[in-house]
Amino acid sequence: MKQVKVGFLSAHNYFDRNAWSGGVYRMYQALKSKGFQMVDLGNPEQPSSSLLKKIKNRLRPKTGLASIGSKHYIEQNKRFANHLQRQLQQNPCDVIFAPVASREVSLLKDDIPVIYMSDATPELIKDTYNLYPSEAGFLIADQQEKLAISKATKMVYPSDWVADSAVNYYKANPRDIKVVTFGANVDPNMIPTPDRILERCQSKQCRLLFIGKDWQRKGGYIAFETLEILNQMGIDSELVFLGCIPPAGFQHQKMKVIPFLNKNIPEEQQQFSELLLNSHFLLFPTQADCSPFVICEANAFGLPVITSDVGGIPTIVQNGKNGYTLPLTASGQDYANLIAQNFVNKSDYQQLVYRARQEYETRLNWDKWADKVSEVIESACAVRSPILV
Repeated sequence: MKQVKVGFLSAHNYFDRNAWSGGVYRMYQALKSKGFQMVDLGNPEQPSSSLLKKIKNRLRPKTGLASIGSKHYIEQNKRFANHLQRQLQQNPCDVIFAPVASREVSLLKDDIPVIYMSDATPELIKDTYNLYPSEAGFLIADQQEKLAISKATKMVYPSDWVADSAVNYYKANPRDIKVVTFGANVDPNMIPTPDRILERCQSKQCRLLFIGKDWQRKGGYIAFETLEILNQMGIDSELVFLGCIPPAGFQHQKMKVIPFLNKNIPEEQQQFSELLLNSHFLLFPTQADCSPFVICEANAFGLPVITSDVGGIPTIVQNGKNGYTLPLTASGQDYANLIAQNFVNKSDYQQLVYRARQEYETRLNWDKWADKVSEVIESACAVRSPILV
């Protein structure tokens, strides 16, 4: 049987474990593991020293530096379109898989089947993410999204939230859409056995983990309030903030801050894994989000997630299975009450840990993701849709 050649096209560097939280790296590796012949499209580069990276950045075609809608942005588009055309002529593909690449897909001129993947649409994040410098910038991104969807043979989305936006706002055909949840961006050899994840159930201290770069949007202040209230309730609790530095005034003797861990460095990836293994809850009161990988990562370690009912999270977190969601109006008191309720009874907590791990094994891993996306690839290869230019 002929080996299917899959062109992998993304705005993000899919050889970097940190790019897009490691998601595109895992997608590339997962599809490769299914026997597809991967064709590297766009401008990916292997992680390297800062000096070498600066030299490479001066030589390679640019796609992500100019402000949306600027003259430089338009020139970049033209250069990248030509660059992509040359790549496809030199190494033809059977199908293109394009994660978070609306701009790149909108520039395609060939009639190769395209599978487009994104965790959000401009319409969904216009008011919650500071991505568009002006209304004109948003309109350009919005038009690119419409064009990418119109060119796509199939679409893969990680949540019902974004799939609904593609259908209702961008007029995508629901028959061409497949909802497939993401996996955990952790090396498989670092994922602990079920026996190890149950060891945490015997601890009397409640260890909380918060992960996020954006203190305000990720609800860091709610996490801090939760820590204070739990200790006031008599539940000995500690909280690790990973990925950000809390603003002045947010200090507590039971709080620890780790500004950043680089997953390209084995020692720091190991430290990240140990945090997931030794915590009792991922406290994630985010106020705006899409489909956070960190939830899947937590579940791989049997770590239940206490989070908010926003964006694509309800597709990932199923109440009582791998965690719980609370409304955006929830306070630190609400989070503390829910954590206390699920932590004090060790038998109930152990069952929650077990179910969180089961959700990872049956649903929230990259092997399951690749199985489902492989079916979409096979389906797309049998379809030749007209390209709009």
